[in-house]
Order: sequence, then structure tokens, then C-alpha cells
Amino acid sequence: MSKYVQYGIPSSWTKEFEIKGISTTTFKNTSNKNLIERYNISEDKVKFVKSRLKRKPIDGDTLQSLLERNRFVCCLCKGQKSDAYIIHHIEAYSISQDNNYYNLAVLCPNDHDLVHREGENLTNKIPKEQVEKAKINWEKEVEALNVAVASQSLEIGEVDFLNFNRILELYHQLYSNPPHTKYKDQLEELKALDNLGGISIDFLKNNNYNENSPFVFWGPAGSWALSLHYTDLFKQILSTLQFTDLDHLLSVKKIKNILSEEKFCFYAGGLYGKNPGKPGTNSEITHLYFHRRKFYVEWTFDTKYMISTSSYIRLSHRTEYLIYGKIRTIENRMINGKEYIYINIRPYLFGLALRTKTRRPSIHYRDKFTDEEN
Repeated sequence: MSKYVQYGIPSSWTKEFEIKGISTTTFKNTSNKNLIERYNISEDKVKFVKSRLKRKPIDGDTLQSLLERNRFVCCLCKGQKSDAYIIHHIEAYSISQDNNYYNLAVLCPNDHDLVHREGENLTNKIPKEQVEKAKINWEKEVEALNVAVASQSLEIGEVDFLNFNRILELYHQLYSNPPHTKYKDQLEELKALDNLGGISIDFLKNNNYNENSPFVFWGPAGSWALSLHYTDLFKQILSTLQFTDLDHLLSVKKIKNILSEEKFCFYAGGLYGKNPGKPGTNSEITHLYFHRRKFYVEWTFDTKYMISTSSYIRLSHRTEYLIYGKIRTIENRMINGKEYIYINIRPYLFGLALRTKTRRPSIHYRDKFTDEEN
């Protein structure tokens, strides 16, 4: 990100200035004549840049966040007209001197010119309300795209749960080759895997580990290698099998259409759960869930597949998870006196999400969001 962009100067121009070795300070302190004659910059461009350099620069962190959330392209044309961009003030800087995030938008030079056309009744003029709406919609679209990319490559902060039996079952359905990762040789030396690739019960018994919680009590025998082995197998599955964003399925029409299908899905966002108690004392069925409008979504699972003590603790709080599963049941159900379309999902793996979405509607562009689930 160039310093010039912080002053609202087109990104395509900054490349020219940087190639010629002109910093913003040099540009400010160099006469118009020298800029035109020595650096071969057009007079109109010199006047425009000089006027912009009189402004207060946009904060670097604010600008970086804006550009990343807009994928460094125009929120109106989404980069179709040009990959160059300029930072636009929705409420004109000359009026507001406002460099806050909500007043900034990423536009291409073409759409920026249309926004600044003189006269209210010009056919191609773009009003500021359209820019505001386009920015909100494009940032949500980018957010969803980033989550989808992250989910398909298993970008996850820390795995909290993995059902290795279901992962192995799915793996064998997809591949004819036996499961293999860079951790397999080490686990086989420990005789930790059985003939089918699961955790060896004999190994657990011989080492006095708790069968109800093999990951938590694996300890020095290599729990990290075990969890990474099955996580890597699931990564291989993701390279072949497409998991659908659950948000795309949460409409009455779409849900009815998948009743007869096998639907694998992922969800990235806040989920509520229940702390099942001390790990390893017993194998207990618990759940994660959320409800939104007409839908109540629940993932039920056995706690024996939890990875760590901290993963148990997180179940008692609303946690931002990335969770993968297969839809098992869709039915109408009364829950707490209210009728929902109930969706039960069988989870394969979940953990801390690195990327999530804002699912709260904007009441007013500058207002804080209100919770859609309340």
C-alpha cells in the first residue's frame, strides 16, 4: 500500500511516482514546474496530487482494513472496469474532513468520475446512497468468499473436535489408496493405529489411557501426531469433496430441495453449546447449535472425540467455530414453544474459525449492528 493512496490518489498513479522515485514529501516540496518538466508529469495530474496532499492522510490501519475487505477493487464494478482504485469519501472531504472507515469506499477511477459528475439529474451520475449500499453488499460478498476459501483449505486456528471414525469412513468412500500422512510412520512405530487406520484399542489399554477420551489423555505418546494425522486426512477429503456453506441452504425452498440428497456442509460463525463436565470421566453426547428466523440448527456429537481440556471449556461459551458435517435430519419441530425447521447435522471436525461473517443487518450505515438472532 502506497503512502499516496492514504491521500486519495489513484493507485495507478502511485506506481508511476514510485518508479520515478518521488515520495509524497518530495512531491509536496517540488515546484509544479519541476514536476512537469523534470519528472514528465502532466499539469492536471500535478495540480490534482498537490491538492490531495494538503489533506490529512487516512490512517494506515483503517485503509488496509478497507482495502482487504474490498479485495482491493471497486465496490461498484467489482474490478470489472479496472483493477486500479481510488479511496473515495462518501461525504465529500471538503465538507466533512472525515477519514473514518464508514465514510470511505474503494472505487475504480471510472466510477469515481461518475460519482463526482456535476449536476443531480445527469443520467450516469452515481449517488452517494448507491455507493453506501454497494460497499455494504460487496464487503459481505467478499467476507463470504473469504470464508468459503478458508473452509475448503481448512484454515483453522485450533481443532477442538474430530471424529476419526467418520473421517476414515468418508476417506475410504472417496479414495482407494490407504490413508497416509507424514505422521503415519511415527504412529505406526508406536503401534497406535489399528489395521483400518483407527486408534488401536490395545495400545490405549497397554498404556493405561482413557478410552473415553483418547485425544486428551494421549499425553507423551503422541497426541499431537494423532490429531494432526486425522486433520491432514480431512484436508485431503476437502480437496476432493465440496462442502456447501450452510448459510446458502437456510431458505425454505432450498432446504426442501435437499431432503433427498446427501448434503455436506460447513458453517463459520458463533455457536452455543454445553460444557459436558470433566473430560474423560465418561463418553457423553452434547451439542452445538444456533437459531435464526425459521431455522434451528444443531450438531450433536460424542465428547470422546474432543481434542483437549480447553476444547471442553469452550463448549460452555458462544464460540466462533468452523464446523464441517453432513445433514442427517430436516423436520418441523417445536422448541421452547416455537415452531422451527429443525436441521440436525453430523459433525466430522470443528475448531476455532480464523474467518467468519457479519450476519447482522445494517439499520443505518453509521449505526452499530443489531443482533439478528434476538
